[in-house]
Parts: sequence; structure tokens; C-alpha cells
Amino acid sequence: MTIRLRPGTALDLTHTIEEGMPTYVGDAVPRVSRLKTLAKDGVNLSVLTLGSHTGTHVDAPIHFIKGGKSLDQLPVESFVGEASVIDLSDVPAGTAIASSELARHSSEIHVGDIVLLYTGISRRWRDSKARRNYTYLGKDAAEWLAGKEVKAVGIDYLSVEGFGAAVPVAHRTLLSKGIPIIESLGDRLEELVGRRVFFVCLPIKVGGCDGAPARAIAYLL
Repeated sequence: MTIRLRPGTALDLTHTIEEGMPTYVGDAVPRVSRLKTLAKDGVNLSVLTLGSHTGTHVDAPIHFIKGGKSLDQLPVESFVGEASVIDLSDVPAGTAIASSELARHSSEIHVGDIVLLYTGISRRWRDSKARRNYTYLGKDAAEWLAGKEVKAVGIDYLSVEGFGAAVPVAHRTLLSKGIPIIESLGDRLEELVGRRVFFVCLPIKVGGCDGAPARAIAYLL
């Protein structure tokens, strides 16, 4: 079915942070609790307990690079701008995206773009088996993107890295070049494949931090 979206339409690509949501295996489990209530205190006030890479989030260079910039040191322009949405849903789950698969879309990716990779694994967001068996970015593909001088790279599942990778080559390749990574984009990214969008993904500004949850919005151009 062809999805018809008008220019200017805004799509929310952000997962709701809530208890019981999927997280990368071994990461902190998010908790949302009420500290104060209207009935008792005259105000509702909640306490959020979560890891810095919970839900839709941004990875800063310091996440894997010694001496790399922390989240608050990155310019806001890193997370805002034109984006190309690339369809890689034909890559089998559990395997790496290769540079040759990105090269097929070379004409769609411009210098300074934010590149958003749609793998289709986001459709299995609540499938616990997918947490260990998802499509990820191979070393040569990460190098290819870095060579295209893109501004940021996003993907529609928990990580750009293969599960349990002994060496985080995709992260290190991109982050060492100062290219932030956006992970766990929502499955509405499917509606944008093959399109150019204006993308806004603003993480919480946490001093010295390796990453933070973000609100990711795409506007059709």
C-alpha cells in the first residue's frame, strides 16, 4: 500500500519511555514512580530512573572514544537538519549491513546529511528474541558513511552494533569522526523510506554524559 503524506507532515519517531519497555540486554530497567501526588501534596511529581541509552536516544563520542566529546559538548546542529531515509529492510535480521548495500543509495546521501537507516526490525520492538538478533551496521558500512561526511547516523533498533560484539567497530568508526549515533527510532520510519525529510532529534542536555534519551521528529520536505 502506498502511504501518502503531504509536505510539512510531522511524524514522531520516538518510543515512549515506560516501565517494561525494551532495553539493550544488561542495560538499566526504566522506572517511573510518583514522588508527590495531587491528593497528598497538591502537585503531581514523578521520579524517573533510567539508563542514558533508554528508548530513542543519542550516543555521544565519549560513549566509546577516550577523550571524545560528551553530549553537552556537541553542537545542536548535530541533531537537526536534512535527512535521507534509506530502506535496508531486505537485509536479513542478525546480519550486518554492508557498504555495497549503502552504495546502492549513494545518490540519495549528501555531504552533511543525517542518514536514517530503516531495517524493519523496529516492527519487532516488543519481540524479546529481536534483542539478540537484529540488523546492524558492518565496519565497512560505517566507514562508507564516515567517508560520505554525514552529520549523524540513525537506526530503527537498539544498536548499530551487532549484539555482544567483542569490538564495537561501528560505534568507534562513527564516533571517532565526531558523528553522533541515534538508536531506537520508531517503526513509523517505514513511512519515510526513500524520502528526504527535515529531522530534529534533541537529546536531554546532560553535562559530561555519554548519551541521553531524545525526542525524534521528521518533517516531510
